[in-house]
Amino acid sequence: MDVCAIKVASRSAKRFVIVVCLIIVGLEGWSSWHERRTVIEDSFRSTANMAVALSQHADQALDEVDIVLKAALEQSISTGKSAADRTRLHNFLVQNVSDVPQLAGLFIYDEKGAWVATSQPILETRFNNSDRDYFIHHKEQRLNTAFIGKPVRSKSTGHWVLTMSRRIDKPDGSFGGVVLATLDINFFERFYHQFDIGKKGAILFGTNAATVLYRRPLLADSMGKVLTNSPLFQQHVKLADSGAVEIRSTQDGVVRINSFKHLTNYPLFMIVAVSKDEVLHNWTRHAIEKAVGISFLLLAVCYGGSKMVTQVALRERAQAEAVTAQENLEKMFQLLQVQSRRDGLTGAINRRYFDELLELEVARFGRSGGALSLLMIDVDHFKKYNDNYGHVAGDQCLQKVATAIAEAARREVDVVARYGGEEFAVLLPACGRAGATVVAERICAAVRALAITHPSSEDGVVGVSVGISSIESDKGFTFQPREIVEVADKALYVAKENGRGRAVYREFTYRPPVLVWSA
Repeated sequence: MDVCAIKVASRSAKRFVIVVCLIIVGLEGWSSWHERRTVIEDSFRSTANMAVALSQHADQALDEVDIVLKAALEQSISTGKSAADRTRLHNFLVQNVSDVPQLAGLFIYDEKGAWVATSQPILETRFNNSDRDYFIHHKEQRLNTAFIGKPVRSKSTGHWVLTMSRRIDKPDGSFGGVVLATLDINFFERFYHQFDIGKKGAILFGTNAATVLYRRPLLADSMGKVLTNSPLFQQHVKLADSGAVEIRSTQDGVVRINSFKHLTNYPLFMIVAVSKDEVLHNWTRHAIEKAVGISFLLLAVCYGGSKMVTQVALRERAQAEAVTAQENLEKMFQLLQVQSRRDGLTGAINRRYFDELLELEVARFGRSGGALSLLMIDVDHFKKYNDNYGHVAGDQCLQKVATAIAEAARREVDVVARYGGEEFAVLLPACGRAGATVVAERICAAVRALAITHPSSEDGVVGVSVGISSIESDKGFTFQPREIVEVADKALYVAKENGRGRAVYREFTYRPPVLVWSA
């Protein structure tokens, strides 16, 4: 088993923990974002509803005042000049002011701005209102509509009031004066305070000419302030009947959600604004609380996940160590197997493994036939070499001889073995007499070419004697492995008897073929 493959479980466990944490964070993030969006959308709806409600309230309040103005206008035209007529007109104005809560006072001025009648207990004659915007408006424009002017300080009381007026025409149509109604600021303030707009919210009542009539909270410069440079007015209120927008105030830098609505019957608008931070205050607190809870949950998941990953990693490590140990054992077994098949000195295969290979090759030869050769090799006068140079030199000599033999038997199927002592064997599958003889001669020449000094040898160098045995036959010919070894060994004996340092071939004695029948 591959060690890397074992680590998949550990990596999968880590990924699982990470994915779980990401899912928790993702779901919580999505939930918080959705809640935040819902809070913002609810705020837009609520401010829009407030703006509609306030605009309707203002429409109704102004309609009621306009009805009174029309009635006062008719009374002023029909009332005579006598003291009794003026008293009845005064009582009429007082009664209407008491009946309509939003009214602060009713006033009638002549064409020069002098006071003709009022709802006040005493008629003031020291004041003149010809300088007021509403008076100038009606004097210059012959319109049969109510005019809502800028908020002004009452000349009689000194308080801020809103003004609503109508033109008085003489019988010939010329300008005859103004009927004025002043609206109590406190009336609107009491009504607007019923709405929860937070500490940084605002309610603004203004004209389409960008003049502020009232603002909650009331600032020092609120009354009569002009909003011409306000981005909210220029980019939104001025261009649409109603709407909602999130915008940062140029006055105090607070980001507010603003909803506006124009009045249906009058050139006025209403704005309701709430601070975005205050709108999101509860959401922010709740989000922080949930974030703390989620953090503890993630810590618990990470802690449990780390424990799980640690356990998986320990198991993987144990498995990896077991696999490594198994691989090492297999390598050691293979090494031992190789070592058990090899001669420790020369590196050639040993006698036991050679016998196994020879037996297998003989069996194969019996099944398929062909050719098979065996060379038995003996180092000439090796005992004398050992006696003369010592065993260390003898071992080195055998190593060189084994290398020369292996280089001479060049095919991959050729098998070189140390048969015993200074004796070697070469198994040549699919090789007949001619090929075996060539290999044997090549071995003799290769060993002589080593030029290992050996005074006791006929040539003065180490040489070898080779016995050759070959079999060539069709399939079905069987024999015992020891038989071909005996034939090659006898050929080796002949080579030694004939002077050593040479190769001798000996014919393998054929026996009648034995056919193998299968049941």
